[in-house]
Amino acid sequence: MSAPSRALRVLRLAVPCALLAAVAACSAGPAGVVDLEGRAVDPLEDDSAAQVLVFVRTDCPIANRYAPELRRLAEDFASRRVALSLVYPDPDEGPEQIATHLAEYGLKAPGIRALRDPEHSLVARAQARVTPSAAVFAGGELAYTGSIDDMWVEFGRARPHASKRYLAQAVDAVLAGKPPEVAETKAIGCYIPPLEGATP
Repeated sequence: MSAPSRALRVLRLAVPCALLAAVAACSAGPAGVVDLEGRAVDPLEDDSAAQVLVFVRTDCPIANRYAPELRRLAEDFASRRVALSLVYPDPDEGPEQIATHLAEYGLKAPGIRALRDPEHSLVARAQARVTPSAAVFAGGELAYTGSIDDMWVEFGRARPHASKRYLAQAVDAVLAGKPPEVAETKAIGCYIPPLEGATP
């Protein structure tokens, strides 16, 4: 076989392989996202009408104060085919610590799934900077990112009651086939530090 023929044969084999690799890369879920059993999960790929991510930490007092509201939202969302995932971005928080946290704050509830994001794949997708912060996805696209509501004015200072429920309103809009009136807000909470070695 001549050198040009061999080169052409290699090229014919290489192109399909490259295409298959590209398809696999595109279809792969977020790197490192796992449930508490260690199984790889892509919370943005399911048959729900919308996907909601709420970023939390076990030791964040603001996030913990939202536990009753998160239970209420989970019940409401489940009745409307909206998936709610609590995402723990701190790589030092292991499954046992998270399971204890869920039990302590009553978050082992129907409609709530707990995930670990130690590589910050979902943090990047949702543009999350603090806990708690929320993100709404529809069709794989980010529709809303920011605070759950307007209860917190700043760290350590909260209103008695929320007057604007940004997350719930964003979900309502997405389910109605419309973009949220408010697509981004500033979340108040505990800073999510970048991973060691990551570019800020």
